[in-house]
Amino acid sequence: MKNFSKRIFICITLISVFPFLSMAFADSPIRVAVITGGHGYDKEPFEAMWASLNDIKPEYFDYAGGKCSFFDTDKYKEFDGIVLYNFHQEITKKQQKNFLEMLNTGKKIIVMHHAISAFPEWDEFSKIIGAKYFSKDMEWDGKKYDRSKYKHNVKIPVHVADKNHPITQGVEDFEEIDEVYSQFYISPEVHVLLTTNHPESAFFIAWINKYNNAEVFFIQLGHGPQVFGNPQFRKLIGNAIQWVKKTNN
Repeated sequence: MKNFSKRIFICITLISVFPFLSMAFADSPIRVAVITGGHGYDKEPFEAMWASLNDIKPEYFDYAGGKCSFFDTDKYKEFDGIVLYNFHQEITKKQQKNFLEMLNTGKKIIVMHHAISAFPEWDEFSKIIGAKYFSKDMEWDGKKYDRSKYKHNVKIPVHVADKNHPITQGVEDFEEIDEVYSQFYISPEVHVLLTTNHPESAFFIAWINKYNNAEVFFIQLGHGPQVFGNPQFRKLIGNAIQWVKKTNN
């Protein structure tokens, strides 16, 4: 009888606790790998932005050397989302293989600002992000291109071109001081989310690019430090992480 009573007590306890355990697991933070290195940035306001985003747990991987060692293995499997904010100029064959295997699983990624110039000798990266920034006058894909341009501390009017996409939900047009890029290649296949009419910037400044089984969100904004504190920018990045997680899980 005592054993029976014990079992009843345990069952009742588990039933009463189970909803709270379920909520705990359901509310677990989104694990995001934020990859940096090869380019200076305003670390404190950048990390403050990530800290301000609800339900998101960033883990920073700052590789000061020439290679992005994150892709030496399949470490990406440990994370709900991958953010590239790096400027590494080299990527090994092994790292390329792991990067492509990650995308072939359908994993969405986020590419921010100067990461457009990462891995310049790996042509596949341009196909992945839907763009190519030219660090010098060069011939690429059978055409000649002049060196791309950039300018710091520009007041940029930002227009939401697609208000129906999950990444732009609740985001209004805004204005912010940041760095602009221009005179670089953008694939005609990208799905445009943000534009600007600033004469020293490319017209498209954020988009989705499809690559095999994966989708990539690229955003030109992100030099900082002012934009990192902008509520609309934070909303965009927070939405992008949620968008990534829904597919990656």
